[in-house]
Amino acid sequence: MKNSIIVKIPFHFKGEFLEPSIALDLDDWAQRHEEELPDFPSAIAKANQIGTYSYELEVMEMSEIVFEKPTGLAVQFYSEKDSSFDFEGFKQAWLAEQSLDKLKQIAQHYLGEELEAHSPLHQALMAAFIAGKNG
Repeated sequence: MKNSIIVKIPFHFKGEFLEPSIALDLDDWAQRHEEELPDFPSAIAKANQIGTYSYELEVMEMSEIVFEKPTGLAVQFYSEKDSSFDFEGFKQAWLAEQSLDKLKQIAQHYLGEELEAHSPLHQALMAAFIAGKNG
């Protein structure tokens, strides 16, 4: 299942209430191994035909960013109470999930058996995987 979340910036401008938004593909973001979050106001402005040198963008940059409608693994890292999202927690869980998928393939290919999460075999393969990554 695809992991995504809606990012929006509700604000008032010239007496109008606006809520421009984007759907953020969290798989794509995590896969690129980016440490920083996207520039949400600029990305939302671009996706919603709001000029890069406009008063609307200036207001957006000063407004609160709201997250909603997470899908997949992202649901576990979303707080409906304050419409926030734990990006670092999601990224760590996503990377662990990707590693487990690779290790399952290796166990099936070389050992001919299913790999269960958190089993001694999983822990051993994960330790070897991490040791190989860290040199």
